Amino acid sequence: MIVTLRQMQYVVSVAKHGSFSKAAEECSADQSTVSQQIKTFEEKLDVVIFDRNTLPISVTEDGKKIVEKCDDILRKVDALVLPFKKPKH
Repeated sequence: MIVTLRQMQYVVSVAKHGSFSKAAEECSADQSTVSQQIKTFEEKLDVVIFDRNTLPISVTEDGKKIVEKCDDILRKVDALVLPFKKPKH
């Protein structure tokens, strides 16, 4: 099973905004891409992260744990990468 950092970014963003379209905007992606990638992520883990029957979209109990872990992983990746990132000129 391979889960990507991009999928984790989408999961965290949807949880933050309660919206696939707002998450897509934040991640500079199409809403359909965000939706499909999260669906793939859920299928790989065999868990439902988001209750899509609510507005705003809500996070399931299992989803809350996953969002927290994804956010932690992304923060750790940033902590690894950012000190070495060269400024753009």
